[in-house]
Amino acid sequence: MHERRVHPLKVGITGLPGAGKSTVAQMFAALGAAVFDADEAVRRLYAPGGAAARALLARHPELDDGRGGVDRAKLRLRLRENPELLEELEKIVHPLVAAARDRFIGRAGQTGAPLVVLEIPLLFETGAEQELDFVIWVEAPEEARHARLRERAGFDAALNAALEARLLPAEEKRRRADFVIDTSGTLEDVREQVEALYRYA
Repeated sequence: MHERRVHPLKVGITGLPGAGKSTVAQMFAALGAAVFDADEAVRRLYAPGGAAARALLARHPELDDGRGGVDRAKLRLRLRENPELLEELEKIVHPLVAAARDRFIGRAGQTGAPLVVLEIPLLFETGAEQELDFVIWVEAPEEARHARLRERAGFDAALNAALEARLLPAEEKRRRADFVIDTSGTLEDVREQVEALYRYA
């Protein structure tokens, strides 16, 4: 790895649900990278008192979890019944996540982190690649992805299919990425790919 940068190299990780993005991000973290998890940022925004919770509950108070946060189970049900709600949700959440990401990058630069890894599921859909030095596409066969997703609490297959249908085609995103990491093999196989890219950076 190169010497410390005042402005760390910014690397985006994206891929379809269940592809293994978080596993790849954790491996970068183990090597010393500062890692931003967009999904975790969204969870904080939906928590009681979170900016997204305040904005969304002002419009849809029925989604309140009883503590001033967003009930994710109720939200998933509403999204399945009313897919148009997703567009409204994106207008609220995406700018807030982008602001959280910018703050994270600023803090990482101050601490001298050599590499900032940004895990962003909707990276291309939100135009985030314009702010990055390069993008990694994480992929796995559909069967493996769906098996991983079924292990997650609260997984809704119908909603997941509807959400995936709104995304840019996977082939296009793979083409637009700078690097590809295949997670269909063993964890050691994945770690070797991550370490190779870390050395490259």
